[in-house]
Amino acid sequence: METTVIIGAGASGLICGHELAKNHHNVIILEQSNKSGRKILASGNGRCNLSNTNLDMYFYNTDDERIEKIIHSFDAKAYFNEIGVLTRQVGTLLYPRSNQSLTIKNALMNNFDQVALIEECKALKIIKKEHGYLVDTTRGKYECDNVVIATGSPASLLSGENSYDLVKLLDLKVTKLYPSLVQIKTKPAYRSLKGVRTKCKASLLVDGKLIESQNGEVLFSDNGLSGICIMQLSRLLSRYCGNKEISLDLMEEYTSQELERFLKERHDRFGHYYLEGIFNDKLAKILKDIDNLKDIRFKIIDTYDYSKAQVMSGGVSLDEIDENLEVIKYPGIYLAGELLDVDGDCGGYNLHFAFASGHHIAKTIMNKQVKKCY
Repeated sequence: METTVIIGAGASGLICGHELAKNHHNVIILEQSNKSGRKILASGNGRCNLSNTNLDMYFYNTDDERIEKIIHSFDAKAYFNEIGVLTRQVGTLLYPRSNQSLTIKNALMNNFDQVALIEECKALKIIKKEHGYLVDTTRGKYECDNVVIATGSPASLLSGENSYDLVKLLDLKVTKLYPSLVQIKTKPAYRSLKGVRTKCKASLLVDGKLIESQNGEVLFSDNGLSGICIMQLSRLLSRYCGNKEISLDLMEEYTSQELERFLKERHDRFGHYYLEGIFNDKLAKILKDIDNLKDIRFKIIDTYDYSKAQVMSGGVSLDEIDENLEVIKYPGIYLAGELLDVDGDCGGYNLHFAFASGHHIAKTIMNKQVKKCY
């Protein structure tokens, strides 16, 4: 019976371990923190937005056919139902019916009496042997036939800050890393509006050209803008050079002419109160000095760093792996989840890929073992 060492007990590592253990494979999972599944537990504000029913590749940063096949071959609803988790759907978003992230973690670890899970154990290096590999860690050395590296990224600091150390020691190419799904620092930044939320259409412009728009709720912060639609737009920033701006349309339901007429009528009727009856009182005071409520411009200065980001854009280049996520230079070593240069929008896309990639690797390892038996 072969042994697989999985480095990282996040979404990819746990589902990979679950599948291998279910098929009586020898599994050792090494987790450098003192708590497994931390990103699962944090997902969806503790509710675990585990997938999305609209898995169009438009929502990911890659059109790589190998990645697309892995994403589309994993049916999250069917899979989690099979291991005992009833799901519910909100629009296209998929959650556990319990509304609790812990449900997902516990289901994946339900068969871990057959798994050696070692927490507070940092992998230091992977050494190639004549047959298989030796994983050197802060808590000893582990021999194995396969290694799955599922160390995540530094985003939110939930996977630690050294996610890419092992792959760099293996001399694998890591593309440039950017914080993604992250708050944006802007000028102006209205500190008095910190914590204020408003529904609007947010648009990203580069050198005055419209790149993309998102409808939703914008949250004002002390240094700029946040909220889901702002975070979605933040994924695009690393792809463009030039003067980057966010435009907010606070009254999308009106044309410019209709809005001008509407606000004049309100001002005539209600005087200085004409905006307070529409917007949060703090926001209304700021808007009195703004001419066009359909195009409020904010110059993008920067984003918050990776410690505030939900994911990272960039990662191990897809040129380093084959269709099974096996490292071309090192047969028997696999890369899963956020470690790779694959990232998606808010809405369960990143967690879906984490689960899909870990599941795919487990199936690959099991299929190879079956072939060796014949």
